[in-house]
This record gives sequence, C-alpha cells and structure tokens, in this order.
Amino acid sequence: MEIDEARGGVAQLVKDARHGAKQTQAKLAERAGVSRATVAAIETGARSPSWEMLTGLLAAAGQQMRIELEPLDDDVRRALSAQVGDTRVADDLSMTVSLMEGLSGLDYRFEGLAAAAVLGAPLPLTEPIGLALPDGPETVEWLAALLRTGAAAVTPVGHPYPLGGVRTAEGVARLVELGEDGRFLLEFWLRTFVVRFVPAAEAGRAVTVVGEHAPLRVQPLHEIESTDRNAARVLRLLREQTQDARD
Repeated sequence: MEIDEARGGVAQLVKDARHGAKQTQAKLAERAGVSRATVAAIETGARSPSWEMLTGLLAAAGQQMRIELEPLDDDVRRALSAQVGDTRVADDLSMTVSLMEGLSGLDYRFEGLAAAAVLGAPLPLTEPIGLALPDGPETVEWLAALLRTGAAAVTPVGHPYPLGGVRTAEGVARLVELGEDGRFLLEFWLRTFVVRFVPAAEAGRAVTVVGEHAPLRVQPLHEIESTDRNAARVLRLLREQTQDARD
C-alpha cells in the first residue's frame, strides 16, 4: 500500500513537471536521455525511478526538488492544534442522536474512529459509525420501536440486503443471530451505523461529550485502536496531549 502510494506520488510529480514545461513524453525522454516508454511507465506508476533518474527527468523539465525535514509527527501536531475548539463533528452527530428518540436514555457508546473524532482527533466522521448498545430487554425494545417507525432499516453484517419484518424482540434476536459476530448495519436519517450488543458494563465505559443537540457517549480514548497507520499516529499523539494536560 505504501509503495503504491509512493509510486503514485512520483508519477504525478513527473507528469506535473512535464505538463508545466509543455513537453510531450517523447520530448522529455529525449532531453533526459531515456526512452519514451520509460517516461510513460514512470507516469503510470508502473516503474519507480532511481533518485538519479528522477532528478534528471525533473531537470529536463526545468525543475528541481527541494526537500525539507521537520520533526517527526509535526504534521499531526499541527492538525491537532487546528482542531482545538472545533465541535462540528460532535454537533453533527448529536443531531442524529436527538432524532433517535430514546437513545439518550440508554447507556450506549459510539466507538472507534468516530469516537476519536468526537474527542478531538483530526479525522473524518466516516461511516459506518461504530455503535455499541447495552445488551438487555430495554435496548431490544428501543430498537424494535425505532424500526416500527419505518425511519430505520437494518442489515446483518455479511448480508447483501436489509432484513425486513424486524418489529419485535424476536426479530431483533434473529437480526443479531444472522450478523457476523452479532453485528448489523442500522441506517437512520442518512447515517449508517455498525451496531453490536455488548455487556452493560462495557457500554457503560464511556466519556460524555456535549453536542449542540444532544450529549454524546463515546468510547474512552485509551480503548480506541486502529490498524490505519495515520489514524494510529493521531491516536497516539492525542493520548500524549491528553496525558500532558492532566499532568
């Protein structure tokens, strides 16, 4: 993945330099002393040039590179600083919570990177949004009632289409049974959540964040993990900043 991204960046760099010089691939190749096929392969990402070839191609287009170093993770620190005081993610999500009548009365919690975004991480609120609900009859009845309004639809994770007829506790149980690891997708008000039932104690481990329309319960920062490299960096530095603020 990282190699593909690097090739794509080099490809665009060479292409932009050539276009800026108003040269054809053949002309750039001639001036750089390489074949046109080599230029084409580099511009499509099929080939990674050596440093010497890259600088030669850029020079042939009248350009040179300037590389600057900065302290590790400074880009994330700048993004975190810019995010301070920005409540748009929390306000946006709180609008949906306010429309999901009765949800605020449950010990639910938003999880994963959505929770991190609410807690101030400079990350987009991507869907599906992780939502953990406390396992119990009260939650089952809330979900069944929400579905009875017709404003929501559910699809077991791993299934290609929504599950119709979920209007009772038995229907909710069937929904959970069909989903991979008991998870299901809940579509409501142009939002998609990936939902799982968890023990009440687990759902109860939450941080409350004030939103414009309703308070939000989110997974504590120290519990949030991600396999995405950039998101993992953001989480690590956000934890460090949070710890420094406490100290």
